[in-house]
Amino acid sequence: MFEIILIPLLSYILIQVWQLAWLIKYKSQKKTLSQNLPEISIWVACRNEEENIAGCLNSLLQLDYPVKKLQILVGNDQSTDKTAEIAQRFSQEHPHIQLVNIVDDDRGLKAKARVMAQLDQHAVGDFYLITDADVRVKPQWALSMLQFLDKNTGVSSGTTMVKSTGTDGWLQEMDWAYFMGLLNVISYSGVPATAVGNNMIVRKDAYWQTGGYANIRFSITEDYKLYSEVCAKGWGWNNVMHPDVLAYSEKTKGFIPLLHQRKRWLSGGKELPWYWWLLFGVYGSFFFLIPLLFWIAAPLWTIAIWSVKWIIQTAQISIIYKKVGEPLPKLSQHLVYEIYLFVLTVSTAIFFLLPVKTRWKERSYKV
Repeated sequence: MFEIILIPLLSYILIQVWQLAWLIKYKSQKKTLSQNLPEISIWVACRNEEENIAGCLNSLLQLDYPVKKLQILVGNDQSTDKTAEIAQRFSQEHPHIQLVNIVDDDRGLKAKARVMAQLDQHAVGDFYLITDADVRVKPQWALSMLQFLDKNTGVSSGTTMVKSTGTDGWLQEMDWAYFMGLLNVISYSGVPATAVGNNMIVRKDAYWQTGGYANIRFSITEDYKLYSEVCAKGWGWNNVMHPDVLAYSEKTKGFIPLLHQRKRWLSGGKELPWYWWLLFGVYGSFFFLIPLLFWIAAPLWTIAIWSVKWIIQTAQISIIYKKVGEPLPKLSQHLVYEIYLFVLTVSTAIFFLLPVKTRWKERSYKV
């Protein structure tokens, strides 16, 4: 029994060491662009975002990119608040911002995928940059996303962190940074991972080779579907950790909505290859096996393994924060985050198995 429990726990530690080595090794390299910059279209999906849409559009208006080559498309997904009214006001004041009201159709698309499938009909750029209404980007974001593309790269993703007040805000910030960093590591090792749907860029040619969202089978995690379809067409991919492509998202308010978010992510990942789910299993089982190890009278092993895991994890998070140019969390925050990670991981695993529909943006989805 002791050996059976010990094997996956030690496997977890070995994977952590491997990931730490890649984090240390990885360096982002910008390319020099010609003075003749391409036209770009930025897609912003929004539903009931009256508290956030103005902040998002204001950040996009600060982009260090020629306005004549910049198009901003706001997809209003049948909002019932003042989202459309606010976006329309921006559109009237800034001609390169266009409001697109999303309508029902018969193609079986839902959620953000339906928004994207209608925005692409209005896009005029050679590159499509995708973000969300609750995200803020830096002035150099658009130009830098282009600078990290090779000529054969079809899709790329920047790094997004939660930037909000309160204890739950910085805990979600650490959580996003940690797991985005680890997902990126897999990409650096030569295996396509996924893009972040609120901070990604796709080449026009690559996008339309997939047929666009209208021809991609619906998934509640539309970012992964597009990423995987582009890669399947033979295009390269890239995941970038760099200050210039760091975007800031608002926190998810409430623990139950947070569980729905995680269930949506896991449900969308059902199509991932088996080795991904093996990795998820090793990670997810850690917090279930550690108490079991302690219970079978191996407290010293439990303390030793958990301590090594936490030390490596702390180093990983610190490196990720350095790579995106953010102030490092305090040691006390790392300790609190470990408790948070324990509770969230166990709760997510249980919630994922419950036969309840996933709720997102006031809508329910069977996934």
